[in-house]
Amino acid sequence: MDYDIDTKARDDFLLKTRFPEECKRLPFEYLEPNEKIIAEKCINNEKLTEKELHELKQLLADYRPYMKKYDSVQVEQNLEENVRIIKSSRELLSLLNNPDRYRFDMHYKINGELVRFQFRIKPLSDNEYIDLLNVQTRIFRDLNNNEKLVYSKASNQMQLSSKEEKMLKNIEDKIIEKIGDVDNNNDMITNFLIDHVELVDDESLTRIEQESLWTSFDIGTRTLIFNKCKEILKVDEDLEVDLFPVIG
Repeated sequence: MDYDIDTKARDDFLLKTRFPEECKRLPFEYLEPNEKIIAEKCINNEKLTEKELHELKQLLADYRPYMKKYDSVQVEQNLEENVRIIKSSRELLSLLNNPDRYRFDMHYKINGELVRFQFRIKPLSDNEYIDLLNVQTRIFRDLNNNEKLVYSKASNQMQLSSKEEKMLKNIEDKIIEKIGDVDNNNDMITNFLIDHVELVDDESLTRIEQESLWTSFDIGTRTLIFNKCKEILKVDEDLEVDLFPVIG
């Protein structure tokens, strides 16, 4: 492969400046062995062959949209512009006491007929919330920042690149490994729904009636409802901005 002088000068400049910094942000655990070698050589300012340089440029081109999308400084700046400032207790109470805060709807087909459930989450005690948080923490605490970002993107049904889809598959395998005993996990989800989720016009049902109701749904549907509850309760929410920002 022949390079003209301008191209070689530009590549030499990028190898000393931009490329090493981009390589440091690559998700190394998801790179192929040869990709890791080339990226590490770039970071260490080792000489690359023309073939390696071509492969490096292709690798960075593949991941650049992902890295740009999750540029931490730009993301934080964009979020800060849309942060609602609360200055009064009355305004805070109006948010906390919103009756729709723990409401959600779900479409479902029964015998070919499309129906819409109107659910609400019943209050959790402090201990119950902590138990739920412990489940979430156990599953996600070993994911790195890149994995959490991709998982969040998938959870919000955003389109994934081929590289991100590869990462997501590995993330799902990690989560399944963390969950452990599938039967115990199914019981935990079902018990949570029995104790804490009801239809908005429900009359008091016995626990046996509630168990009959929830076990009539397949585990996939129960898991979707359980995950929606976690989303509403902010159990698995990560803030992309500082929890305690600088006063300015």
